[in-house]
Amino acid sequence: MLRCVLLALLLAAAPFPFPVDPGLAAALGPIDPRPGSWAEYLVRTRGREDVRVRATILPAEGRRYWLELTAVGEGGIASAARVLLEGDRPSVAGIERMYVMLAGQQPIEIPPDRIRPSARPVTSRETARVRRSSGVPLWGLVKMRSSRQSMDLLASGSSGGRSVFPPGWDQGNGSESAKK
Repeated sequence: MLRCVLLALLLAAAPFPFPVDPGLAAALGPIDPRPGSWAEYLVRTRGREDVRVRATILPAEGRRYWLELTAVGEGGIASAARVLLEGDRPSVAGIERMYVMLAGQQPIEIPPDRIRPSARPVTSRETARVRRSSGVPLWGLVKMRSSRQSMDLLASGSSGGRSVFPPGWDQGNGSESAKK
């Protein structure tokens, strides 16, 4: 499911330990992967610094697309993850490629077999209040509230989304991959 993908991405892209509330995972539904669309959120977690997360859809071939997530904490440390996916309900198992860029370093490729969703199960007591709008790109998510975390839409657009990865970053010889 897409929520597993987002959990993996947020955890991989976060510049610091960033616990993802299961309520956030439950709030997400299918994605509308229109190239150029983007949505930016403020994620607040009790006891942690606030994080701005921007999700952008970038084109690929066929039904595939790149989902790029950028996270910036209050301290100004930024990181990004870029994942090649297919369809509106992709799974972690369906990730073809993933790149992570931390605090201005060169992007590295993470082998798909090293990407795992959180092992923590969601219990029935962990619920979230969700507000959606069909006018918001990607998931239509406007606001999410749970007992531990909140997510508020800051801005969005159906076009104009661009990558934060540096020009030519994907032209290397493959030596930038994470080692197993």
